[in-house]
Amino acid sequence: MEELIQEYTDQAKNGFYSVHLSEISKKGNQAFTTSDIHNHKGVLLARKGVNIDQGVRQQLIKHKLLKPLDNHIGLEHQADTQTLINEFRRLLDNYPDMHAVNEALNFGPEFEKLLQLEKLHPLITQKLTVLETQMRSEFEKSIFAAWFSTMIAREMGLSMNERRDTLVAALIHDIGLLHLDPDIICSNRKLSAEEWRTVRAHVIVGKIIADSIPGIYPEISRAVIEHHEDCFGAGYPLALNEKQLGIPGKIINMTDSIHSIRVKSFSNSQRTLGDIKPYLQLNPTTNGYEVYRATMSIIKKSGLRPVRLRPDDCPKDYAKNLGKQIDILGEAKQALDDIHENLLELRDRIDQHDVKQLSAMAAITNRICSTIDESGLLSSEIAEWLQKERVLSDVDEQVMGEFNEIELLIKELTWQIRNTVRMFHSYNDSDTTQDTMMMEQIETSIQSIQDIFDRLS
Repeated sequence: MEELIQEYTDQAKNGFYSVHLSEISKKGNQAFTTSDIHNHKGVLLARKGVNIDQGVRQQLIKHKLLKPLDNHIGLEHQADTQTLINEFRRLLDNYPDMHAVNEALNFGPEFEKLLQLEKLHPLITQKLTVLETQMRSEFEKSIFAAWFSTMIAREMGLSMNERRDTLVAALIHDIGLLHLDPDIICSNRKLSAEEWRTVRAHVIVGKIIADSIPGIYPEISRAVIEHHEDCFGAGYPLALNEKQLGIPGKIINMTDSIHSIRVKSFSNSQRTLGDIKPYLQLNPTTNGYEVYRATMSIIKKSGLRPVRLRPDDCPKDYAKNLGKQIDILGEAKQALDDIHENLLELRDRIDQHDVKQLSAMAAITNRICSTIDESGLLSSEIAEWLQKERVLSDVDEQVMGEFNEIELLIKELTWQIRNTVRMFHSYNDSDTTQDTMMMEQIETSIQSIQDIFDRLS
C-alpha cells in the first residue's frame, strides 16, 4: 500500500481540483486562495486572496504543488450539516421506496442526529460542496451511502462510534474523483486501460486526502481505500480478501451496489428497493455474510414487495424470451469458463509481479461461474418449466412474479459478465504480460462473449 500512496500523493495535491473550483466560481460560489500557493520547488504560483478563475486554474494545473491545493482554498458558500440533512430529505421525497424503508425502520431521526453530532471538518464540507456542484449524481450517491450504510451498521449492532465512522467514510468515499482529470472522470466514451487505471485511483487519492484531515480516525480512511474491494480478493486497488477488510469498507461497497441498482438499473422501470432481493441473493458473501444478512433484514422489515411487471407481449412469449436469454447466458458462461482456465494456466507461466492481478481476475471469473451455477438458471428444471409455461395462454400472479425474478437474475449476471469483460480489456490493453498466445486466446473468448451479448441485446 505504501508504494501506491507514494505514487498518488502528488495526484492528491495536483491542480485538477482547481478546474472544479474555477467552475464553481463561474456558477456564483466564489472560490479564493486563503494563503500563497507554491509549486514543489517553492515558486509562487498564486498569492493569497485571489479568485480561482481560468487564468489561475491554468497556472496551477501546470505545476506539481508543494502542499495540497485544498489547504489553500476558501469558498464563499460552503455546505453544513443542515445542507446534508436537506439533501437527505430531498432524496427521500424523490424516491418513495427509500422513504418507505426509512419510515419502516424509524431511522430518519437517528440519521439526522448522527449528522448533527458529527462535527465535520471544514475540509470535508468543502469537498462535499464542490462534489454537489460539479458531480451532482456522486454527491447524491454519497448521501444515500451515508444513510443506508449507517442503517446497515445499526442493523449489525455496531457501536455508535462505529456508526459515526461509517457515516463519515460514506460521505467522503468518492472525493478522490475531484482530484483526477475531469476529461477522464466525466467522460462518456470508452476509456483506455490507462484511463481506467486513473478512475480506479480515486480510492487511493481519497485515502490520502482523508489522512490529511485533522481528527479523522484510521478506520475512516481505511474504508475509503477499501470500498471497491470484495471478500473474494477480486476488488481493487489491493485485491484484499475478507479477513483483511474492515467492516465499514464492506458496508459502503454494498450500499454503492444497491444505489447503482436502484438509481441506474431501475431508472426506466417501476422497480423499487423491494426488487433487489435477487441481486443480494446472488452475492451473499461478496461483502461478508454479516453485511448481507443485515441488508436483507432491512429490506424485509421495510415491507416493500417486488413489483410485478407485465411485459408488452403475451405470457408465453415472455417465457420464450426468458428461455432464449438463459440459453445465451449459458453460452457466455462457457466462454467465461474457457477464460478462467486460460487465466489459471497463464498465471503459472508469468512473472511474479503480474500474478496477483491475474489471480484476482481468475477469482472474479470463478465467482461469476459459480454464481450462475448456484442460481439454478441453467438447470433442466428451469428449462422444462419455461417450456411448459410457453404453451399456456395466461399465467397467474405467482408465476408472473417468478418470471420477473428470473429476469432480474439474468440482468444481474449479464451485468457482472459485461463488467468483467471490460476489466479484461483494460488488462489486455496494458501490455503487462508478454505471453501473447495466451492473451490472444483470452481475447478470443472475450470477443465471443461480446458477440453472444450482442444477440441478447
